[in-house]
Amino acid sequence: MGTPFIPELGELLRQVEVKFGHRLSTTTDYELLSFVIERETSALISASTIKRLWGYVSYSSTPRIATMDALSRYIGYRDFKAFREALKASGAVVSSFFTSKTVEAASLKGGAELLLGWAPNRLVKIKFLGGTSFEVESAENTKLRPGDRFEASEFILGAPLFIASLRRSDGSATPPYVAAKAEGLNVLEVLKSE
Repeated sequence: MGTPFIPELGELLRQVEVKFGHRLSTTTDYELLSFVIERETSALISASTIKRLWGYVSYSSTPRIATMDALSRYIGYRDFKAFREALKASGAVVSSFFTSKTVEAASLKGGAELLLGWAPNRLVKIKFLGGTSFEVESAENTKLRPGDRFEASEFILGAPLFIASLRRSDGSATPPYVAAKAEGLNVLEVLKSE
């Protein structure tokens, strides 16, 4: 699957195939699934969208929530959120391999700047200080503040940001902090790399 990391997406696609009755592999399969989903849920998902989700054609954007909602309804859930909650409660999937955009501290040069974002409209610009150290340069709609420093070895698009130790500009320490807990980072850009 060539889509960005959404932990539950792989399981959603697997369950869609189970209900559909066989593995999707041909253009006809994708067209037929599009037709069946529209007939059963009244939601239109084009065959080209289905091809992108299953990695039949290249795709580098996050799937729309409406698409994931429709797939979830097809397999018997109210929406994607209900599917995620049921999956979490079941304990069926506790780990998996995934592919996503990542930025590793080891690949950065001193002074590099990153832009991180998560829902709803949280945006943080950080500066790489070396090793695994970062400093917050600007922050919008978040508990992080300019001047805060923390350690991180990598950032993963679609995954939460865990900060074990955050030092405020006044030298005080906070308890561990997690950003983007529900849906993961939705912005991960290297702005400047010196």
